[in-house]
Amino acid sequence: MIIQFLNKIATKFEWDVFLILTITSLALASLGIFLVLKKMTMTVDAISHTVLLGIVLAFLITKNLNSPLLIIGAILTGLITVIFTEILKKHAQISSDGAINIILTFLFSIAIIIINNYTRNVHIDTDAVFLGNVELIHIKQIYKIFPILIINIIYIFLFFKEIKIFIFDPCLCALLGFSTIIINYLLMTLVSVTVVVCFDIVGSIMVISCMIGPAMTAILLTSNLLSGFLLSLWISLINTYLGYFLGILWDIPIASLIAIITLIHFLLVLICEKRKGIIMTIIQNHKHKKNLLMLNLLIHLENHQNQPFKKQLTIIQKDLQWNNKIFNKCIEQAFKNNYIIYNKNNQITISLFGKNFIKSQQQNNNFLYFKNKKC
Repeated sequence: MIIQFLNKIATKFEWDVFLILTITSLALASLGIFLVLKKMTMTVDAISHTVLLGIVLAFLITKNLNSPLLIIGAILTGLITVIFTEILKKHAQISSDGAINIILTFLFSIAIIIINNYTRNVHIDTDAVFLGNVELIHIKQIYKIFPILIINIIYIFLFFKEIKIFIFDPCLCALLGFSTIIINYLLMTLVSVTVVVCFDIVGSIMVISCMIGPAMTAILLTSNLLSGFLLSLWISLINTYLGYFLGILWDIPIASLIAIITLIHFLLVLICEKRKGIIMTIIQNHKHKKNLLMLNLLIHLENHQNQPFKKQLTIIQKDLQWNNKIFNKCIEQAFKNNYIIYNKNNQITISLFGKNFIKSQQQNNNFLYFKNKKC
């Protein structure tokens, strides 16, 4: 089994495809975390659709599908998408997603109309557009994507502090004398150029997944921007390599498999992350609920501890409005943890452990409103 797998990998493995995929995934992931933090993830999807208008218009001018003007037209359309989105968001006072959707549908609709009326005889391979021809990548593509990666890294290295301040506090960025307009449009220009060039190489599905997926996964794992940036690059490489080798093994499209692995990776982190994951959140909420119930019970017992045993429990249960199952379970747990004990008069009273528990919970911000509560 393992030998067959290795033989298949050795037979179908291509260094040029592997190298281009590596550089492409790094170029995309390098800007992704800034888009996610800026809440502009839909921009990638919008650009990957609206570039069709630039390609179509450039084709009408050149009448040549292999002309470099098609890439230039796509880049210009991507920039127009970004600029119009920012203008709408700023002056029309609508959300980023709303502005993006308006521009996306408008420009994409124009592209479809032009295609139907002026380029009916031109064959457009929708599979190649969305999935890309990853398996047929030529090594010459490195001359397009490698400079993009270098430019992105240089921009981030030179302006990391400014980008960080701009993303988290644009007003402070302006007060410190940095031009928020230049930082923003330079970032979005790089996003547009990167998306268009990678779109031409690997298709829209991989572009969207590699730019957004690793960044979202990294944010779940760390709250530090630099760590998140480096981690997103590493995660993007892992997803890409797994997608490439499994695509060879199973003979399925590599770009789509990379997107699926990116989603699976994100979901695993979302569920299993030890601080903010779904499982840990459920456990913490359950613990929080148990502590809240116990705190309620102990505070009521503290205010009614001089009353006879049966009357004491009846009054407390009536005040708390708990059913018998929850009430009896809390009483048993309180005895088990030595929070409450019987005194000489056969009354339930709060022990030293119980008082320490109340004090510790009242110091917690979640329970401050109990501090002066009278039951």
